[in-house]
Amino acid sequence: MSAGRHSPQSHDDESHRDDGHNNSDTGFPDISDPTTPNQFNNNEGPSLDESFDSLISRTFEKFFRNVHHIPSFDFLHRASLMGQYHLGKVDRPLLLALVGVTTYLTDMGPGLRSYGARCIDEAESLILSDYARPSTIKVQALVLMIKYRILSNRFQSAFFLLGIASRFAVALRLNYDSPNVCFLAQESRRRLMWAIYCIDAGISGGNRDYSLWRSERLFLGLPCNERNFEFDLPQETEKLIPDPDHQRSPQAEDIGSVALHIRIQHIRHKISEFTKEALGNRDVNPRTLQTSVLSLHGELEDFAAHLPASFQFSEKSLQLRAYSPRICVFLMIHVWWRQCHCDLYRLGLVGLREALSRSVLENFDESFIEHCQRQCVDHAIAMANIFLSMQKLHAKPVADLDLALCAYQCTRMLKYAYHAKSGNLNLTQENVMEHFKVCLQAVKDCCMGAAAAGIRSDIEKVIAQGLGPRTSPARMTPPDLNTIANVNSRPRPAATHAATPSSRPSLFKDIEVPDDGFSTTTSAPSNRANPPRDNFPPVQNNVPAVPQAIMTDAWTPPTGDGDVDITLNDAHSETLGATPSTHALAAPGGPSELNNAFEGAMDGLGLDHGLDYSLGIDVSIWGANNGDWRTNEFMNGGSGVGV
Repeated sequence: MSAGRHSPQSHDDESHRDDGHNNSDTGFPDISDPTTPNQFNNNEGPSLDESFDSLISRTFEKFFRNVHHIPSFDFLHRASLMGQYHLGKVDRPLLLALVGVTTYLTDMGPGLRSYGARCIDEAESLILSDYARPSTIKVQALVLMIKYRILSNRFQSAFFLLGIASRFAVALRLNYDSPNVCFLAQESRRRLMWAIYCIDAGISGGNRDYSLWRSERLFLGLPCNERNFEFDLPQETEKLIPDPDHQRSPQAEDIGSVALHIRIQHIRHKISEFTKEALGNRDVNPRTLQTSVLSLHGELEDFAAHLPASFQFSEKSLQLRAYSPRICVFLMIHVWWRQCHCDLYRLGLVGLREALSRSVLENFDESFIEHCQRQCVDHAIAMANIFLSMQKLHAKPVADLDLALCAYQCTRMLKYAYHAKSGNLNLTQENVMEHFKVCLQAVKDCCMGAAAAGIRSDIEKVIAQGLGPRTSPARMTPPDLNTIANVNSRPRPAATHAATPSSRPSLFKDIEVPDDGFSTTTSAPSNRANPPRDNFPPVQNNVPAVPQAIMTDAWTPPTGDGDVDITLNDAHSETLGATPSTHALAAPGGPSELNNAFEGAMDGLGLDHGLDYSLGIDVSIWGANNGDWRTNEFMNGGSGVGV
């Protein structure tokens, strides 16, 4: 084996891949080696028989083959990264973060997951020790570390690291386009900034107080097509929020999957904020709320109507992507579209944690409640069938935690629906259990990490325990759907108070703050007033249905009064980009005249007088936040999916 500074050590066995580093943050290791993480205990574990350079080469290969397609990781440009690495110009924190993420999401050999965890710890230590000098490369490393902390169920760490990354981004003006650098560098920065925005939207969970980024503060276009980024082909892209004076046309066929991902995440974030505010409002006006629901429903319809042909959900589109890792990005666009409907309409699911209180729902017409139930059930079943379609193709791409969260929400919706008004929804125990198994298999096939393992365990428990006897709707007390692995036993707040402005997102389970419990009322609504029928979303049938070939055993689009028929068009697939040419890499040690995505990435602010000087502001000393953060434990009924 190689010895000395190029020999990373491992002290843990591969079987403990999900057990380590899931508690509170560990202390930073001593840093004496300029290239590799230090060995915590020289007497523990085997040595890895390869040099650090060899490990980095394998990491690059694994990352760009299996991980890079995940939207939050797609800001790295392969040819630029490898060229800069051979020139010795890639900061160590970025290399360490890449090792950590790649070893966590893929199998790179015995002991490497625990080694990768130590790489993440050291990368964090290096950045925090030099936090006063932000750079784009440091932001890239931070985003990788934040995603690692989320995947490994360490949300407390991710939450505060995101604050640092956001401050770095503001200081570097990443939320503005950079015309002074080449296209590759512009696009890399643009993708990096959108990754921060999407992570922030997920972590804040609809709580405005915890959101660091608003879409109107991002003065840059959406990411370009993935192939154009790969081959340095400059492309003009549209804004997330188009000019209201211009009529929006269908998306061009050269739009990228990441741009579509950002669009659906933006709609999801708006839905999350709307539902949070509705839950915290004690004086909900039925007409106003139903108008808002209809407006958000229209945005989802508009998103589907403007999808380019190659991104329409069809059997052909799936088959053409079956052997590409980008099948997961394509599927998740449609999974999120379905999940957004569930997030929006579960406001009317009586007794569910994310629903309006019984006293509020009593003021709504019965048809609105039935409409909400039908929407949630139809889209949950459609979501399960998307997972089934992927499994029929034997596709097992590496997926983000989003897939596991949506699969979990799908099982919650179907379990609730089975017990509530199951007769009207035509759900049988056999069908529901089959959908549960499909969701479980999707998580098993595609999702790695401690957070996904908790979701997998919870779905397994639901399947093992069975659905139990149905509960009469007139006396219905919804089943306990809001628990999952690794949460504490503090009382759950009632739905009436679950999203008050002072409540905190459920990822705060690791932060030690006081918690207040509230009593829960779960009886079914009765004696409803009858507001005008036109207050809730009417039938929408302006998008052609999915072909039966791809939706075998799927739900039949509802045709009853008040039901919405929302499906996606059949169409052709997008042309998949080719692999990057090898001659694009810079020769080791030599200069390169090619554009490079890392242009300016090593540069800081260019000033040593502090952020106050460079930003032209006076620094004020802010006191600690003494707000009352009330816990709604992580994934206690839907963290990360429109809580």
